[in-house]
Amino acid sequence: MRMRFIADMMLGRLARWLRLYGYDTLYGVEDDDEIIRVASQEGRVILTRDSGLAGRAGRLGVEVFLLKSNSLEGQVEELKELGVRFGRLLPSKARCPKCNGPIRIAPKEAVRGKVPECVYERYEEFYVCERCGQIYWPGRQWTEMLKVDKKLRRES
Repeated sequence: MRMRFIADMMLGRLARWLRLYGYDTLYGVEDDDEIIRVASQEGRVILTRDSGLAGRAGRLGVEVFLLKSNSLEGQVEELKELGVRFGRLLPSKARCPKCNGPIRIAPKEAVRGKVPECVYERYEEFYVCERCGQIYWPGRQWTEMLKVDKKLRRES
C-alpha cells in the first residue's frame, strides 16, 4: 500500500507536489495534537520540519519524517532517501493539489461552459477533481510543472 501523509503548516508546497505525484496528503491542520491524532487514526506519516512535533509523535509511536531542508528540491531528496518514490508526473494518477481529492479524466463535453471558451476550443484533454470539482487541462501551467518535475526526479 502507498504511503499516506499529513504535512504540517511549514510544508504547503511539498504537500501540493506530493498530491500531484498521487500521494494522499493532508495539509492545513494547524494544531500539533490534531496532526498526531489524525496521523495515528488514519495510519499517516507525519511530515514536519518541527523537531518538537517529530519528537512527540515518535514517542507516541506515530511514524514521522523530520525534514531538514527549506527547499522543495531538498525535501524531495530527503523523502527519496526515506523510500518515497517519485515517478512521472501524470494527471491521471494525481490528486487535486487544492483539496487532495482524486482526479479523473473528464470527457471534453462535460467541461463545456465550465472552462473559458478559448480553453475548450484549444484543448482535448481535461481532468476534474471528484471532491471539489476543479477542472485541469495540460496548458501553460502544466508545461511549467513538467519542468519542475524533471528537476525533482533528476536530483537523485
